[in-house]
Amino acid sequence: MSSFRFSPRFNFKAPADPAVSFFVFLCLSCFFITSLRPINLSFTRILYVGQVETYEEGGPIKIEGYRFVRTIGLVIAAVGFAASSLASGSASAHAGSAAFSDIVVEEQGLQYGLYVSEPDWLEANPATDADRDGKLSDAELRAGIGAARALVSDGIAVTGDGTLRSGEIEVAAFAERAKTRMIRIDIRYAFDEPVERYMIQYGLLFDTHPDHRNFASIRVGDHSIDQVINASNTILQIGGANASASASDGTHAASSWTAALGTYVGMGMEHIWGGLDHMLFVLALLLNVRGWKPLAATITAFTLGHSVTLVLSALELASLSPFVAEPLIALSILYVAAENLLRDKPTRSRLQVTALFGLVHGFGFAEILHGALSGNIALPLVSFNLGVEIGQLAVVAAALPILWAARRYAGRTAWPRYASGAVGAFGLYWFIERIIENIG
Repeated sequence: MSSFRFSPRFNFKAPADPAVSFFVFLCLSCFFITSLRPINLSFTRILYVGQVETYEEGGPIKIEGYRFVRTIGLVIAAVGFAASSLASGSASAHAGSAAFSDIVVEEQGLQYGLYVSEPDWLEANPATDADRDGKLSDAELRAGIGAARALVSDGIAVTGDGTLRSGEIEVAAFAERAKTRMIRIDIRYAFDEPVERYMIQYGLLFDTHPDHRNFASIRVGDHSIDQVINASNTILQIGGANASASASDGTHAASSWTAALGTYVGMGMEHIWGGLDHMLFVLALLLNVRGWKPLAATITAFTLGHSVTLVLSALELASLSPFVAEPLIALSILYVAAENLLRDKPTRSRLQVTALFGLVHGFGFAEILHGALSGNIALPLVSFNLGVEIGQLAVVAAALPILWAARRYAGRTAWPRYASGAVGAFGLYWFIERIIENIG
């Protein structure tokens, strides 16, 4: 049975270097200031919201009806940056803890290939990094075979017809999966007699990474099953190689249909709602769109753009490194926000630009699917994209009433300008942060 667990991951992380933090703060503040309407006055002081008194040679002049937000903008920038300094994580929903399992069901046992990322391995087994350089060498991995045994013994339990069996590690070596160097552990679970039903209970890394997922590909004879293991769905039940045809087919049908549909739709929705960068990009697009037809055209352009690259990237027909895609996603937010500030109405090229940035966001969406699709890839891919669209439409549906009310009741206040300034400030911050992370 499929299960879905929402785990937001859009905290902010400030650079550790104080000089860099101060530079980012200045950039944020400057962007807020540029979002405000310029006032060519010699001296101002706030009387109350909506009124400013100015002193010039002719005496005080009252200006009414203008909402003075320069101070508010700077305060928001300072508070937002201070909050980000106290939090950890990233604004991106793309990064996360993921592992892979290739399981082949045999008459009297299982052949289990487990792929674990190097950062996850080092976090679980820090002692294997003998030289403390943050990387694992071939020699360190060979010396850490005991740690691999402990990891598997503590994290994976396999029973056959109710009999618990320990796994024998045949090899632990580096291998490439999802375009990433990972550690592959080949495990053999052997039973004395033919098994009709296996049960695998998976419990790796959930203590330190509640959002951890394991993408499992299970082969039973000519059948292939894809399942996603997460913190709320940790048990796999598999029919043995000699199970009856009707029981086997029923197991495969349930797993490859309802489980895959529900799991991947949920993952797509979570990917949107757990990624503040994607949601702010959509919001930036909406801030300068008026009318249902331009709205539908804008959302369609973004959808077509990210759907194309999501499919191509997930199928490994096209690729864009996360080191390039992540800063570009932040840059897309900054660009659209800046365009909102510089132009009162969208330009004719807005749809083309939206589709182009949609292509970039699609590479970000596809990151989580790299290495996860095998066998029947159509249903997981379509289901994940469907979840992304549902999540995106939910964001639009939630934002539209707020934007409509603001346009109706805010009067002449240039609130879209201020909102675009705030959104653009986040885009600028993330762009600088991701560039610094890539350099480091």
